[in-house]
Amino acid sequence: MNSTPALARSSQAPSVLVEVTLRTTAKARRVTSVEPQLQAPFVRSDAGTLRAALLVAPSPALANVRPLYGESNAIAERSAEQFAVFTNRLAADGVKATVIACEEATAFGALCADTAVLFSDGAFVMRPSDLRRRAEVAAVEAALERAGVPIIGRIEAPGLLDGGDVLVGPDAVYLGIPHLRRDENGIPVVPHGNLLGREQLAAYASAKGLRTVFVSQNADVFRLRAVAAFVSDDTVLCAPGVLDAVAFQGLRLLEVPRGEDYGAGVLTLGSGRVLANVRFRQTLPLLRKAKVAVDAIDLWEFGKIGATPSLLALAVHRA
Repeated sequence: MNSTPALARSSQAPSVLVEVTLRTTAKARRVTSVEPQLQAPFVRSDAGTLRAALLVAPSPALANVRPLYGESNAIAERSAEQFAVFTNRLAADGVKATVIACEEATAFGALCADTAVLFSDGAFVMRPSDLRRRAEVAAVEAALERAGVPIIGRIEAPGLLDGGDVLVGPDAVYLGIPHLRRDENGIPVVPHGNLLGREQLAAYASAKGLRTVFVSQNADVFRLRAVAAFVSDDTVLCAPGVLDAVAFQGLRLLEVPRGEDYGAGVLTLGSGRVLANVRFRQTLPLLRKAKVAVDAIDLWEFGKIGATPSLLALAVHRA
């Protein structure tokens, strides 16, 4: 099975041929992908039609990630197969998906959405909580620059912020704030991100005329994007059992049932169209009943660690 979709040259904008090396559990294989040259506005809202995205192939180290309660460890070979289906499905939907080579990718390397947040005028580069992911951030930043996306800002040390904890709405930026938890010694710790990181992004949002809304979420929630998503400009799919849904006041809410919290982490393909993990059997009919078109695929291995479709792709252009 191919590791990347076959991508056609865009007739509307020049393209750059990019060679990427994908490593699977079996062998390394060199493929050629087309990276589109993009123009502003890039992303006005997470609900816009997805036109281009960056992805990072999963590392075999994914199998070493501690799974969610009640789950078994992810199987690296299966995750690679499921990732290939994911990229091909994006291509079939007309998304120009570019898989980035990153030899130093960590176990969470496939969570490309953690590395940056896109706005209408460019990309704001994140500083993920796991500092071992710096090589991934650098690889994504280089790919953004090749695609013609300007870097408009970055989280500076000692600030920390994961892009997966950020939602971009039409008039507001939503930032997840995990509850404090205690380590084995009883010392309070924050699972991911910090106040300095959130303040830096909030300052940029304010300068652009966007409101900043803080969303309180349970300490064990993997990322805000894993439990909430804009499926249209005025509708949010969310898991009220693990976050404070009051933060989305004024918006139409679609609430996933308890036990399927990560079913809310869909990747929005366009207004009222989403790509979802097929494992969430109660959430899928809920979406369809709400007139949301659902393309459900098997991402079971990623689901074992709380990695959702919304985290596997960094949307770099939405129409």
